Amino acid sequence: MFIGTEQLTHTYMPGTPFATKALHDISFNFKQGDFALIIGPSGSGKSTLIQHLNGLLKPTSGQVVFEGKNIGSDKQELLRLRKRIGLVFQMPEEQFFSETVFDEVAFAPRNQGFDENEVENKVIEALEKTGLDPNELRMRHPFQLSAGQKRLVAIAAVLSLNPEVLILDEPTVALDTAYRKNLFDLLTGLNHKEKLTIIISTHHLDEAAALADRVLVLKQGELAMFGPAVEVFGRREELYSLGLALPPVTEIMHGLAEKGMPVSTSVYTLQEARREINKVKRRDRS
Repeated sequence: MFIGTEQLTHTYMPGTPFATKALHDISFNFKQGDFALIIGPSGSGKSTLIQHLNGLLKPTSGQVVFEGKNIGSDKQELLRLRKRIGLVFQMPEEQFFSETVFDEVAFAPRNQGFDENEVENKVIEALEKTGLDPNELRMRHPFQLSAGQKRLVAIAAVLSLNPEVLILDEPTVALDTAYRKNLFDLLTGLNHKEKLTIIISTHHLDEAAALADRVLVLKQGELAMFGPAVEVFGRREELYSLGLALPPVTEIMHGLAEKGMPVSTSVYTLQEARREINKVKRRDRS
């Protein structure tokens, strides 16, 4: 097992009248190099689950496993783990506390004991990976940036330690179409070129569905579905029953298939849809 859980259960405020079970008996395994999605309606437990994956939350029962080993509660062990498994919160402001973009991205390398020359190099490299200009932004205050730039700075702060796993909680919230495309182009590059394992918690599938290798679906804190993306997204009616919808282009392909057009419904991008429709046109002409 690269990263996953075994019978993970989490209860907030256990032993009190306010006890709330957020996760129940969750078991799954993402492979190294996966582009993985964790999806489900609001309140299904997505954020709680991903906060277990780098040790921010401790299971009530069960365990989180990374590279075949149980993630424990030893402080030094967790610090080493968070260097290898980076988490970007839904709202970047939640993890900003420095006066400049440079210091924000430099915080983790400095905390790891790198000298200032190494810190400088790591900050520049991390910002450039996200497409941000280090010279233009280094002295800007993070809170003066646009929503898209804030998201990229938060990602750069995690990338500064060269993690093996990058986890993002609802990364497209408050982003416009251009920044969403830019973000997913960035994540695709990190996954393919850097061999970084990407895990995204989201309920917006428009861009993410086309990139996913494996998909985990939560319903009220329980595991509803888990498997290869093509299998999970093929269970259309079950997704509907959970309050989830397929990407619009996939819905269009289902509509065409229901009208008798011989097209694949395992299509998640406009480019794939065009190819499918053009195949049908070529067959009709021959």
